[in-house]
Amino acid sequence: MAAAGGATTSTRRGPGGGGRPMDDENLTFETSAGVEVVGSFDAMGIREDLLRGIYGYGFEKPSAIQQRAVIPIITGRDVIAQAQSGTGKTSMISLSVCQVIETNVHECRR
Repeated sequence: MAAAGGATTSTRRGPGGGGRPMDDENLTFETSAGVEVVGSFDAMGIREDLLRGIYGYGFEKPSAIQQRAVIPIITGRDVIAQAQSGTGKTSMISLSVCQVIETNVHECRR
């Protein structure tokens, strides 16, 4: 997951990891009705063990795409999320899967 701090420029880079740092504050978004922007991992209702891992890796704030897509994914909504390389899409999906997976179930489900 990419961490961005407040109104400052994040340390994430453009496509391919090169170029200038990306500035989440100046990006434009088209968001479906009913999608809220959630500005912190704590406010997403993520399990405590996942939060410890997120903060343990040094992330402070969800990226713009994560702020808009994690909650709909973990609540079971179908989501199509499009964003530039390096904006946190893969980690958004990984975080959401880790949140909804039932680790206490040890048999296959159909």
